[in-house]
Amino acid sequence: MRRGLAVFVVFLPALLAACAQDTRPVGDLATLSCDAQLAYIDALVAQNGVRNASASPVAGFAYLRANRNSVLLARQLDDDGDGQVDQPDRWRDFIAQMRGLDRDARQSEMANLPVASGISFDQIEACANTMAASLMPDQYPVLSAAVFVPDDYLDFQRIAGLYPITAFAAYFGYEGWKQENFASFARRSADIAASGTWYDYAVPGSVPNPADDGFSDIARDAFGLLQPTGAELEKLARAYAPVFRVRTGSESDKVGQPSLPTRDALAVVDTDHPNIYYRLSHTYFAGKWRPQIVYEIWFPERPATSRFDILAGHFDALVWRVTLDDDGTPLIGDTIHGCGCYHMFFPSQTLQRITAPEDNDIRETAEMPAGYVDQSILRRPVLWIDETSHYLLKLTDARADTMAGNMIRQNASLRPAQDLSQLQLQNGQGTASLFDEDGFVPGTERLEWILLWPMGVEKPGAMRQWGHHATAFVGRRHFDEPGLMDRYFTPR
Repeated sequence: MRRGLAVFVVFLPALLAACAQDTRPVGDLATLSCDAQLAYIDALVAQNGVRNASASPVAGFAYLRANRNSVLLARQLDDDGDGQVDQPDRWRDFIAQMRGLDRDARQSEMANLPVASGISFDQIEACANTMAASLMPDQYPVLSAAVFVPDDYLDFQRIAGLYPITAFAAYFGYEGWKQENFASFARRSADIAASGTWYDYAVPGSVPNPADDGFSDIARDAFGLLQPTGAELEKLARAYAPVFRVRTGSESDKVGQPSLPTRDALAVVDTDHPNIYYRLSHTYFAGKWRPQIVYEIWFPERPATSRFDILAGHFDALVWRVTLDDDGTPLIGDTIHGCGCYHMFFPSQTLQRITAPEDNDIRETAEMPAGYVDQSILRRPVLWIDETSHYLLKLTDARADTMAGNMIRQNASLRPAQDLSQLQLQNGQGTASLFDEDGFVPGTERLEWILLWPMGVEKPGAMRQWGHHATAFVGRRHFDEPGLMDRYFTPR
């Protein structure tokens, strides 16, 4: 295998040059070792700038990628911290979790290549699966050390920006935003409804009750992570899908479908085809892995309200997430914008807010603008979203909604969030990702970076890919941290 790889490396520049000219490399790439095939594809992906940044490569294991959950799973294999696997029955599921992340990312990368690779995705998958199957628990010390996900904060910017001092300005700005915007959660629905024209974006059809419709039958792995089939996940997403109720003053407030005219063009949002995107995630809360259904909607822009509006820019998005108990009962909802900003929590009455370290200083903490909410609201919420800013104003229960008759109904398609990494180009010349290699949506930068760069968040205000949502300018927090809920809440 080493000899085959060495020979391959010698010819790699020639192979890549051939691919750059959109011709099939000379020779049968399938005869190369699996190591060499993976190295070739990774080099081709890098050369063409189509890397999918949704998960981090695991150094030395080209067929695996990791997210923040992977890091915690690695620790859970070694209960006593002696560097050995204490629960070997979990080993295969640990590998499978990272193999799945690599599979999803690699599939979009290979599909988005503007040149012929000469190797099929099925060939690469067969190689990757074979190599993953060869990993044994005695390799845990090396593998666990390589499972690493960098955070999304730039410490050198915080040092250069005198963060301990400049953080106070960001703190007072955020406190002002809370005072201005949190009051809407106490307003009557009828008063908010009378303030403008509202569009309801909802998934059409009947809504099943997952607690009565097979939720307990969905498979779980040895860690307790939910393992639904594609059809089961779509069914779950349909069951918990919120109604996105948007006050609409212009085309900028209409929900749509991100699309790319050409490979190098800025993306646009087609408001004639409203989509609600969904994904499955997990959090480790109260000693168990809990499933989360995550939804996102996309707007064409956040329009400027003045000549010097530093928050305005191309594209905007809102993300809603519901965390479920073992029986499918909602425990908590939380939300951010596509930039990771404006993180708010909506715990059910089955949870209790606990004191967090940042409650006693200026760091951003878990904000609960509506207090504790009834589980029926989290089961099927109406999210009231303002025009222009797209701030969340209020949560109500869709099944007890008395305002729906006054709203303009828009049926929305339910689509896997994975679609955003592989959009059909409008010119018919293949596919490309909405996100760049660093996990940003190109062209969505905001001028607020001028004020916020000392906080260490790269491109503050820009739209981000899943896995890259830093949610605190003052402090350090990520939307996909597996211990996030444990940090602020406990079951009653």
